[in-house]
Amino acid sequence: MRSLFRTVLIIGVLLTPLFTTNSKAESTSEQIKALKQQIEQMQKQNQEQIEELQQKIQDLEVEKEAEKEKIIEELKAQENDAWYNKIEVSYKKPGDGFTIKTKDGNFSLNMRLRAQFQFSVNDTTDELTATDFRIRRLRFYWIGNAFRPWFEYYIQVSADNGSDLQMRDAYFNAAYKTVAVPRVGQFKVPFNREELNSSSELQLVERSIVNEQFSLGRDIGPALYGLLGNYVTYGVGIFDGNGRNAFSSDSNLLYAGRVMLTPCCGELKYANSSFPIGGDYKIEPNFGEDKPLIAFGVAAAGMEGLNIDRKTPDAAIEARFDEIGITVGDFAQFTADVNFKYKIFSIEGEYDARWISPQDVDIDTVFDQGFRIQSGVFLIPKLLEVAARFAYIDFDASVPNIPDVDEPDNSWQITPGLNFYMSHSHKWKIQLDYSFIKNEFTNADDVDENIFRAQLQAYF
Repeated sequence: MRSLFRTVLIIGVLLTPLFTTNSKAESTSEQIKALKQQIEQMQKQNQEQIEELQQKIQDLEVEKEAEKEKIIEELKAQENDAWYNKIEVSYKKPGDGFTIKTKDGNFSLNMRLRAQFQFSVNDTTDELTATDFRIRRLRFYWIGNAFRPWFEYYIQVSADNGSDLQMRDAYFNAAYKTVAVPRVGQFKVPFNREELNSSSELQLVERSIVNEQFSLGRDIGPALYGLLGNYVTYGVGIFDGNGRNAFSSDSNLLYAGRVMLTPCCGELKYANSSFPIGGDYKIEPNFGEDKPLIAFGVAAAGMEGLNIDRKTPDAAIEARFDEIGITVGDFAQFTADVNFKYKIFSIEGEYDARWISPQDVDIDTVFDQGFRIQSGVFLIPKLLEVAARFAYIDFDASVPNIPDVDEPDNSWQITPGLNFYMSHSHKWKIQLDYSFIKNEFTNADDVDENIFRAQLQAYF
């Protein structure tokens, strides 16, 4: 028994470490398993955190991009609202000038420059032959509208023949309804056709002697212009009667009105100019279209109580008062004209009449009249033209003889010319002409004038 017990005890002692080792192994496995589970749980949690952080990053990037796009849109809006994006600048062709305007059409400014360089030789009876180089005309223009497309302005300043700057035109039009367009300022009196034709668009180098005698030039006052239907343009005005850049020293005013009929060829349109221009028809003597263009015009003007010691219209009327020997008188004028253009041919005629009724002297009404006719034909269409003019003035021979005053009975003028239109328009051109003018006197020898002129016009 004792031997058996000892044996069992020995076996137990020997087996105890084995059981202990197995128990430890099982505990370690469980720990490892637990740690792995912890690792897996931590990895899962970390993955969720990573995914959460990645989503936050994505959200922030989207928000950042949206903010960026918003900033870009705001910058674009600011760019679109910038003043320089609301303005258009253009220069189309010679003579059209440099234009700045807003895209909504409420403001515009067109700037132009015109110069005429002239050479002339004048051989007049009993006078030295004069050879002359000069800047015949130098003009600056500012044309456009303000606040509304229909509120127009026109400004012209000159430095002709080297003189100081002078205001020639400065007026405003309210062309809201073209049937009646109010105008106020300084501008050409709406009277005879040749004067209303711009000096930039003359068919010969200078205007005729008839225009020198009967035109009323520029004056200051209100006027009303407009279009009636598709064929009639008109202009009426009341003026100081003291010419341009002057003021009225009395209440005797100059009244004038003109009507022009264009019975064919195009819808009439109002134009911001010395006189409204209708449809295809311009107040210029030549450059016909591929269809006949014709216009008729009549005008009248008058002034009561003109005292040349106080005021003188921008015309030859003062000299005529001196020739008659009066200081105060009424005068009235009438003119009628017709113009026809077709392709390479043009012809134009004008008649002028004037009545002067002296006051406070025993002299009957003095009646002077004149006419001109001129025509042209293109040898090369829109490039080379030959033109000619005849003008005649018949002064009233019943005017009493005033000592020391040479009063012509009549004057007449013949002028042939040659024009080279470099721009196929009046803008850039070279003109040559020769004028023979005869002044016939009752109490003196006739005076002959022989004038040759050459002129270059540059219009920017």
